[in-house]
Amino acid sequence: MKRKVSGFNVPSYTAAFMLFCIFPATTFAAVLHCDIDSGGAQPFSPYTRENPIAADQNIPDYSVVLSLDYAQFLPNMRMTCTSDGQEFEPPVAFDGTITLSLSAVNDKALNWTGEADTTNNGIKLKMYIKAVSMNEETLPNSYPPAAMAAGKRLGVEYPIINGKDDTTLVEFGAQYNAAKTLYKYDNKYNFAIESMRAELIKFGWMEYGSQAVIPPGAHLTFTIDGLSGIATVDVPLGSGVYIAAPSCSLDNKHQVVDLGGIRKSSSGTFPQEGPLTRFGMDFTCSSYTSNVEFTFDDANAVINGKDTLVVHDAADNKALSGIAVEIYDSEGKVVKTGVKQNLGVGQQGKNTASFQAAIVQTAANVTDSGGNSFTGKITAKANVTITYY
Repeated sequence: MKRKVSGFNVPSYTAAFMLFCIFPATTFAAVLHCDIDSGGAQPFSPYTRENPIAADQNIPDYSVVLSLDYAQFLPNMRMTCTSDGQEFEPPVAFDGTITLSLSAVNDKALNWTGEADTTNNGIKLKMYIKAVSMNEETLPNSYPPAAMAAGKRLGVEYPIINGKDDTTLVEFGAQYNAAKTLYKYDNKYNFAIESMRAELIKFGWMEYGSQAVIPPGAHLTFTIDGLSGIATVDVPLGSGVYIAAPSCSLDNKHQVVDLGGIRKSSSGTFPQEGPLTRFGMDFTCSSYTSNVEFTFDDANAVINGKDTLVVHDAADNKALSGIAVEIYDSEGKVVKTGVKQNLGVGQQGKNTASFQAAIVQTAANVTDSGGNSFTGKITAKANVTITYY
């Protein structure tokens, strides 16, 4: 090795000299490194310019415009630490353990409410984290390879408000020699699995356009605490998440559902329900929409909030008594008129909302508007309103 030393002159009459190169001891930070393997997850990538999220400008601030659960965001972050088989002398303040904690999102620190900025001034990113599993093996001459940090519990979700405090979930303990003068880490033992979910939240006036809400190269940065110096690990998130004004509409504006018939009864307990008929209502959305709601209003009644629709004689369109039509959701729960039914997300393109309906005899006598016993064809009508945001 040649080393140039400036500021000193070696006299020419020196017969010989020896140059001693003293290398400093390898530091803790140089030996130890931690890694986070997210399994190649790219949670923001599906929401491209061609498949944007629909968010209505009129929804209240702090509404969630996109929710990615644990399976959709970062389901399996494997955190490991290793010194690559090398032993090292610890820094003076080393207590035998190190931790990893979230320090920045896209190279920006979280604000005091835990909401990360995006490229859209009207949208913030909120995240939640939990430890799923860890190595609890007991090793000789070792601190616990992985253990929950003080005050934290395995499997419990923590909203990320203060990055370091809320995301320091697991401590990794070093293996040591008999005198505890040398330490090492091994990713075979020093590992834990953590998982994260995320929400995009409306924070104000949202900007629609061609710019991605989450920028290209989006990533989380975790800091390794317990080192001498600062070391970080990045977790890529993918890019994308474009936003657009929502637009959803019913495919069929006039849909007829044939409910068959019901055998009239003059005894027993009422109401008595006829056979359930399943039906679907198709609707199309211009983009991914966080919430779609259907509201059924009785076209033949003024008062809403009822369990049934008014039934008319199909021949003269006059109201009947003792009989009605009831609507149910896909799970068989009664749909009240005038009450919004949240269907969840609407995918870009064609969607189908599933419902059921049945004729219901509500009294022993079914009569027409003149009080006469009635048998014949009946009709009921509902107006359907689709709401999306």
